[in-house]
Amino acid sequence: MRIGMDFGTTNSGIAVYDGAAVHILKLDPAADSDTMRSVIYVTREQALYTGQAAIELYNTQNINRERHMVHKKVGRIEMTFAEIGTVSTNVHVLVDELEPGRLLRSLKSALATAYTGTRLFDQDYTLEALIALYLRAAREQAAQLLGQPVTEVVLGRPVHFVGAENDEDDARAESRLRKAAHLAGFERVDFQFEPVAAARHYAQSIHTAQDILVYDFGGGTLDVTVMHVAPGEVPTIRAIGGLGIAGDRFDQRIVEHALTPHFGRDVTWGDKALPVPRTMIDQITAWEGLPTLATTEMRTFLHRMQADCSAPARLYALESLIFNFYGFALFETVEQAKRELSDDPFAAIRFTGKDIDLWQMITRTQFEHFTQIEWRAIRDLVRDVVARSGLSAESIDAVVRTGGSSSIPASLDILTELFGADKLVTEDLFTGVTAGLSILAYEGG
Repeated sequence: MRIGMDFGTTNSGIAVYDGAAVHILKLDPAADSDTMRSVIYVTREQALYTGQAAIELYNTQNINRERHMVHKKVGRIEMTFAEIGTVSTNVHVLVDELEPGRLLRSLKSALATAYTGTRLFDQDYTLEALIALYLRAAREQAAQLLGQPVTEVVLGRPVHFVGAENDEDDARAESRLRKAAHLAGFERVDFQFEPVAAARHYAQSIHTAQDILVYDFGGGTLDVTVMHVAPGEVPTIRAIGGLGIAGDRFDQRIVEHALTPHFGRDVTWGDKALPVPRTMIDQITAWEGLPTLATTEMRTFLHRMQADCSAPARLYALESLIFNFYGFALFETVEQAKRELSDDPFAAIRFTGKDIDLWQMITRTQFEHFTQIEWRAIRDLVRDVVARSGLSAESIDAVVRTGGSSSIPASLDILTELFGADKLVTEDLFTGVTAGLSILAYEGG
């Protein structure tokens, strides 16, 4: 069986096309959607959980749990000196021997970076192997739902992967994703640009040829593509461009501007009224970095600051955020507030925990101010892609939006300004790319 799969930064989906209709598979029975969250949770016993089950187990096993940091030997190094010869020494790292499991998300965003992998409870994993864990679980779930083996896939890929600085980075990222798919058990792996897939699905609904712009804005990247589409034909690309800006970046901006004051950004301490180190505050904007702060030395330093500072409660909240594993849950709350801002002019971020009682109102205007640099880059990208296509904005017949972030009002404002509201078309925001990939998989045999 040959499927189409959109392996996304935030959510993933699988679909099959039978020549008449697209069938989106419900990969995650625990989720209230046709997509599965792109997260994995690996336990100390190397058991694997994906999607909503991974998130729920991580929260259950980790929030407010105890830590016990111990030094663990990870190897030996040898150093040779001219005067004294070769000296050998053991290398130790601090590990939490009570850690029950590790949650990993946004793995797709690491494909174009120098990240090679990690060690999870005495077992080394390359990035490709980590992604393969997720892809294999999705493939096996699809096979169970379809009642037959799934061995071939058309995978979507962004125009430019997050972190890619040139074509070589993108090619390397695609090669790593291909390797992961093969490790996951796919025998044949083909790729298609995600906006091309969205355009192919859109072409199912038209009766005459059109020149369109696809605005594919998800959790990790934005792809903008001008294409010529016609019913039953693979779209022809006129111009294409992308940015490593998307939903995850916006979540970080909200935390940076609206929430870091609750965790000590503006607190001063000691006789000299020193600020809380910026390196600590910056870690809050990426929840994956918070565990690296959870050391005995950091706790001692926090207690020292708490004893003589301008707002002890905020540093108690920072300590709790770091040591009680609230980071992921906090970002989930922020993401929910961001989604609410697409429908309402304001949203409240409410988060409580041990020594944390946070209530922060955020308006849509504030959010757009926090992200103004990103919106400026997005507007410039859209204009550039249209210019390179050789077409004018007036000659674009339709602007096809897909991806969850394409519903953000600032996106609509930019597209309306450039093309007019009457040209905006909404594909299924979360499964439009998946559907298109399934059609291309069917047509490619």
